[in-house]
Amino acid sequence: MRRVQRLLALQETDLDLDASHRQVREIEALLTDSAALRAALQSDQHIQQRLAQLRPRLKDLGLESSALDAKITNAEDQLYSGAIKNPKELSDLQKDVTSLRKHKSELDERQLELMLELEQVEQEAARVHTDLIHIETEWQREQATLQARRASLIEHIETVDAQRQAQRAEASAPDLAVYDQLRPRKHGQVVATIEAGTCGACGVEISEYTLAKAQRDDALIPCGNCERLLIVP
Repeated sequence: MRRVQRLLALQETDLDLDASHRQVREIEALLTDSAALRAALQSDQHIQQRLAQLRPRLKDLGLESSALDAKITNAEDQLYSGAIKNPKELSDLQKDVTSLRKHKSELDERQLELMLELEQVEQEAARVHTDLIHIETEWQREQATLQARRASLIEHIETVDAQRQAQRAEASAPDLAVYDQLRPRKHGQVVATIEAGTCGACGVEISEYTLAKAQRDDALIPCGNCERLLIVP
């Protein structure tokens, strides 16, 4: 195999590794982040907090209403029992019953409003939680797919890296020095194919002398413009 062919094979392997490592990084970013899931969790937590506020309030109103019912019953029992003969005491007791009933009416109204609000929030909470379960299920499914893809890529990287080491062992130290120097400067494309008499990388026309030399000699022939190593297909 010609020297430049060895470097071309090494270039293809390195480009494969570059792409695989890039895909692994992209997958790892997706594995550690999910804006949709974060938003769904926040919505679920917010509405659960709202429920945690409403339910005790409704319970307290219920207890207050029951206590008020007991007071009203007790006051009316006294009022209609006939045990109280003093007109002023009867008048005061009647006023107390009227005040208690007014308070009870206001309390019942607040309790009804709170029950309706709680019902609406519970319906919204059920919808939000259903959305959360759906998003979380989809996220877990995607995570499993991404994990499998990442594992496959890592296995591929290990195989290709072993191939790369073997290819570098076959190339000479001077050739590898040229390759390693050019690779970062040329974005990974060290070797360029001559296409229709031009450099396949930069498009500059190759002289007949350079073309003949690339066809004949087992040497590293650089493009006069972009410095990439030329190879005849």
